[in-house]
Amino acid sequence: MRKTLTLLVSAVLATGLALAVGAAPAQAETLRNVYYYDWDCHRVGNLGIQSGWWTSYRCVPQYDKWFLYA
Repeated sequence: MRKTLTLLVSAVLATGLALAVGAAPAQAETLRNVYYYDWDCHRVGNLGIQSGWWTSYRCVPQYDKWFLYA
């Protein structure tokens, strides 16, 4: 009985550790908006940093549009 309990506790702890390692960071990037021009995307990204809305951003071109992630 003790051996079974030890194996069960070990399995639960291993599963919890695996989920914790694979979890997203506290400040994961999210899509903030979509723009037609790269300069507009960077303008809003810099405005967000200056205003304290986020600490970093990136503008990703896709489908002839610019996606702001912060």
